Amino acid sequence: MSRVFECGCGTAVSGGDIDDLVPQVAAHFDEAHAELGITLVSVRNYLEAEDRLIGPTERLDSIGSIEMRPVGPDTLDDILAFFDTEAYAGNPAWGSCYCMFFPVGGHEAESIWGNRTASENRSDQAARIEAGSTTGVLAYVDGKLAGFCNATARSEFPGFATGNDDQHVGSIVCFTISPPYRGHGLAAHLLDGAISYLWSNGFTRIEGYPMAESPDRQRAFRGSLDLFRSRGFEVVTDDPLVVALQA
Repeated sequence: MSRVFECGCGTAVSGGDIDDLVPQVAAHFDEAHAELGITLVSVRNYLEAEDRLIGPTERLDSIGSIEMRPVGPDTLDDILAFFDTEAYAGNPAWGSCYCMFFPVGGHEAESIWGNRTASENRSDQAARIEAGSTTGVLAYVDGKLAGFCNATARSEFPGFATGNDDQHVGSIVCFTISPPYRGHGLAAHLLDGAISYLWSNGFTRIEGYPMAESPDRQRAFRGSLDLFRSRGFEVVTDDPLVVALQA
């Protein structure tokens, strides 16, 4: 059975299966979009995510009760299942992340990032959560995991660490909310929960790295500047944009 990849430029690339399609899609990007630096690994990640992300994409009109829980070994199975099938439903380009982009090094390590498989990111994030190297909070709606916020010591993020007291600064780097629950205030609940978690765990400063302009809900993974300001964060630098709360 033939499989087709539809590029954003309008080109359709056909192949028999994923193994057949990966080199053809990569060749198309090399020829037509070389500036993007798309790798064979990232093409495979995308195509595999198309098959794996089976969660709903339609936004719910209303949602039920919200419960906050911490990221940790007790919630690891829920977190992995969330990222496996639901978090990025409808957006396979992000489906291999498992919130490992910033631990790997962020934008300063994009050449490394493009050659990491989804399974590597999944297993590394699972190990980090088990070890307590990734922390944060989760939003459950009627018992179902709907949102994830990575709120972790700045020392765990090479792209944000300064070498100055990083272990006492909490970095809020990512908000991931599955499509049905976007636009219902979950990001605010996650931010409140992350702030409470970090203060209660002895951090003396909390930083965020929001988008300078409010993007669409799907791409607002670092949170909006307005959201952080609504909780008292102040801008410390404009380029890169960093906001902070001091204990």
